Amino acid sequence: MSSTHPHYFHSNNLTTLTPNSCLLAVLLVVRSSSGPTLTFHYPPRPRLNSPLSRSTRSISPTSSSSSSSSGEDDDADENSGTTTTAAAAPAASDTESRSRGYLSRRGGGDDGEKEKAKKKHGGNDTVLGFRSGFLAGLLAPKTAAAKGRFEMSVDDVVFLGSPVHVRPDGLWRKRKKRRRKSELEEGEEGDEDVGGGGRDLVNGDGNVEPEERDASSSVVEAESETNRTATVEDGDADDERDEDCDASLKDREGAMSMFNVVFVLNPPELEYHFRTAEMFDYVVKRFSRALKYEQAKDGYVWREAEKISRLKERAAHEDTSFGDLWRQILDQSNLAYAISRIYSDICQNKIAHVILNNSLGLSLQIPIVSEIAVLPSITDPQMPGLPLTTANSFGDEENEGDTILAKHFTLLFLEEVDVILKDITETTDISASLAHFVKSVKPTQSFVQISTQCGIPLHEIQILARHLVHWRKARAIPPIHQRNTYIVSPNADMKRLTTLIPFLLSSKPKPFATFIPSKDHRGTYLELLAWLIRYGLVTELRNFAWVKIPRHIKLAVHRERLQKLRDAITPPEDEELQQDERLDEDAFILEPSKASGIESAWLEMVTRKHPPDVKALFERMLKYLNGQHALEKIAVREGISRKEVRRVLVALNEVLVYARHW
Repeated sequence: MSSTHPHYFHSNNLTTLTPNSCLLAVLLVVRSSSGPTLTFHYPPRPRLNSPLSRSTRSISPTSSSSSSSSGEDDDADENSGTTTTAAAAPAASDTESRSRGYLSRRGGGDDGEKEKAKKKHGGNDTVLGFRSGFLAGLLAPKTAAAKGRFEMSVDDVVFLGSPVHVRPDGLWRKRKKRRRKSELEEGEEGDEDVGGGGRDLVNGDGNVEPEERDASSSVVEAESETNRTATVEDGDADDERDEDCDASLKDREGAMSMFNVVFVLNPPELEYHFRTAEMFDYVVKRFSRALKYEQAKDGYVWREAEKISRLKERAAHEDTSFGDLWRQILDQSNLAYAISRIYSDICQNKIAHVILNNSLGLSLQIPIVSEIAVLPSITDPQMPGLPLTTANSFGDEENEGDTILAKHFTLLFLEEVDVILKDITETTDISASLAHFVKSVKPTQSFVQISTQCGIPLHEIQILARHLVHWRKARAIPPIHQRNTYIVSPNADMKRLTTLIPFLLSSKPKPFATFIPSKDHRGTYLELLAWLIRYGLVTELRNFAWVKIPRHIKLAVHRERLQKLRDAITPPEDEELQQDERLDEDAFILEPSKASGIESAWLEMVTRKHPPDVKALFERMLKYLNGQHALEKIAVREGISRKEVRRVLVALNEVLVYARHW
């Protein structure tokens, strides 16, 4: 993962050096025929304990809503770029008639204390200082104002959600028609695909489509390939079953018209927009879409909400303590447990893995920077142990990075191989390829070499590698080699080792091979080096070069130009004459590949005495001699051997200035 500054955003403006979810609580709000209800929240007693509050933001509830109509496709609902900001989002909720003065921390009015007294099992009628009933009304907007993103700011708290409403036809998703097998055999084409098409969230069998797996980070499927084939053969029967299922769901779910999983944040003032954007894009939206799918399938959300409500009623009747009640809810409600896991893992900047409805696997995370190219300044957050390197040509996405260099990278696992293989539990072809790839990876071999040895196509290897990098199982690095030079990382966390291995500090930087006693020790020493790189204790030292023209070369060119000037019809440019006049000092050519006329004359004079092959290779290498490219990547980029690169560099050593950097 590349980065140009450790504190600023990366890639698509959604990665920072310092992870900070700012998450205070997660709320589940349900609107039924009896009105909105705050069904569940986690943690049981959320607190406003962040020292960085946005005191200047005071009471300013806002809501962003898509302009798409409720009858359009669900993807249009999620991807619509047209938003409107209302002066007061709760105007569309049940609290439309309440004034802003009612938005006090005490829940508004004298009734707050009375309501608290009514609850004997823990006094849980207030959440974050608001009465739960009042808060439910704020967070349950009507359909007209709830398409897309819901965001409301009250004092130093931000309520962020993606409300899901039932469609006018009583369904939670737009159901698409199936095509019969006979139509498929006849080759008829239409806008609608079998089982709902690639644009739909799921197909008729409950399988998560590839697009949704990418959008919501879901990994598992709900049905087998055999069932999917049977669906094509028995499309009419499935249509009838789906219609019966939809009718039963409408009867059973008639009391619920919307649900909203709200994430409560307290971001720092200067990071408000960024933190809310990353939380919504990576967690809120994806979690809501997964719940919408399960709700459409069998009424999962409403069933869990009723279960939680029954547990609360029984607890109030039996005088159960608040702590015992919440433990019972987490034990008996799959949705409540999933919410608690997401809260706990996101707060700790981990990847949250949950199973919804005992069928749909979902993994959520807020991406973090895995390496930096520049040391943090004194005023930036310090992250000891974060890998420090400029070798970041692999890229996070397939369309990012250097496509030529990317295939010559490799993976360095951040966990033991056995642990990674245990996480690959499915028996699909993709899982088998992933497991085979994990077993075949060696940090000393590039993806090209691994592809040749294990038989997996190179393009597929790069996809699998990015998958492992995305889920924080590995880092993409240049292959480890004994000829490379490694140093103690300036950003190393020295606390990880009581005493750092002394040979890395004993002398000036030199190739790692000089530390290996014999050929028999090479494998062990390379494993040790991989371990040190894995924990950011060492980093590769790379070479950079500039072209510096000495004075005698400039003088020789100047004499030739004076000789030609006597017979020239058109005098040279003033700028070139001025450059010729500076003969008493050396000159750097900052961009040799874009050299001016006089600079080209200097370069030609430099290579005049060398063989034609050296001259030709030097011209190909000029674009890398501007101090911005590591010399180690020239051989890969240009398809020439390291030996030839060294030959050219030695031959032109007179005009090259070197610098060594990570």
